[in-house]
Amino acid sequence: MITFGNRRDGNPIILKSDSSITKPKRVLFTEKMFDEGWLQRHIEANPELLSIGDIEAVFSPALSIGLEVETSVGPIDNLFISPQGYLTIVETKLWRNPEARRQVVGQIIDYAKDISTWSYEQLEAKVRQYKKKQCGSALSIIDTIRRLEGTDEIDERNTVDTISHNLQMGRFLLLIVGDGIRESVEAMVDFLQKSPQLLFTLALLELQVYELEGDEAGSFLIVPQIVARTREITRAVVRVEGRNIESVHVEVDTEVKIPERGSSAKRTITEDAYFKALGERVSTEDVDFAKQLKKDMEEIGCVIHWRQASYVVKLNDPGESGRKLSLLVVPTDGNTYIRAELSNQLHSIGLPKEIAIDYAQQSANIFPNCKEDGWGGWTRNIPLSELREHYSAF
Repeated sequence: MITFGNRRDGNPIILKSDSSITKPKRVLFTEKMFDEGWLQRHIEANPELLSIGDIEAVFSPALSIGLEVETSVGPIDNLFISPQGYLTIVETKLWRNPEARRQVVGQIIDYAKDISTWSYEQLEAKVRQYKKKQCGSALSIIDTIRRLEGTDEIDERNTVDTISHNLQMGRFLLLIVGDGIRESVEAMVDFLQKSPQLLFTLALLELQVYELEGDEAGSFLIVPQIVARTREITRAVVRVEGRNIESVHVEVDTEVKIPERGSSAKRTITEDAYFKALGERVSTEDVDFAKQLKKDMEEIGCVIHWRQASYVVKLNDPGESGRKLSLLVVPTDGNTYIRAELSNQLHSIGLPKEIAIDYAQQSANIFPNCKEDGWGGWTRNIPLSELREHYSAF
């Protein structure tokens, strides 16, 4: 006879190279070694702690766009966005207070309700305010996404439309993060039934925290564990009023289709289409300059890589890796930029990232109020008209 008991968490054991072991000490949530601010700051700096990709892939990778974000119903602890334009709302709780445990689900849903009334411009203003405080530059949502390592070129218009649509529909990931979550899923269901108009996913994530000892004293081992999540994607309430109604037919499309990275759904723009789109947003002089820039770069040995809504000036690796190194992005909105992509490319072929940092610093010095952003990019985008003015130096 085989009996199955309740699942129990085991304590991690670290096996060292000399075959000795250490057992990290679990930091109990009843202790006061850290507070919710500690959790918020580390989640902000390390979104990987949230295991968002294991909950719903479209919300990952998560980029921090807010800390203590003010709403009409209180401040949101952490706010994130994915390159696809999907928002994650995080509420952190150290589960010492029974009253807080009962209220937290309703609290995070109230945040979702409030954000669902925001326009894209309102969210953009919040993000710029946060980025100004965080890194000294009021980066936009689009600029924040562009600086993500390995992010493919994005179509700005489509991304803005997606974010706006998600705000309107309440399509969010609501993530409650604590250090000792042991809540009943039944309590979640009660709150879900009160908000049928929103399309959110709700999940509970426990972060098990262990204190390391010896040479690593002061460091922590953190083990994320998804405790519960909703799997319902679409909820709706249909109300029909009137007389002599013979039939009602309602169709709900619950399938969310997201193109996979590298799939055929991603198309590159043609050269003609690019310059036509550019001409709708900048002057004739700037269009002519963008053409001249492309020609000049090709003449000095660079190659032009066409993306969805931009062209990228790239340099062939002088070694034998076959990699192409990104030097400048020229989008159809006319606002050029360089980003940390170059430093990562250099690192991948065994060259120092400092080359990219130096390139960003020297080129940023050409333009007023522009600096290297600390990752090998510019702190602001440079319009074609401004690049044209300083082209000789560039």
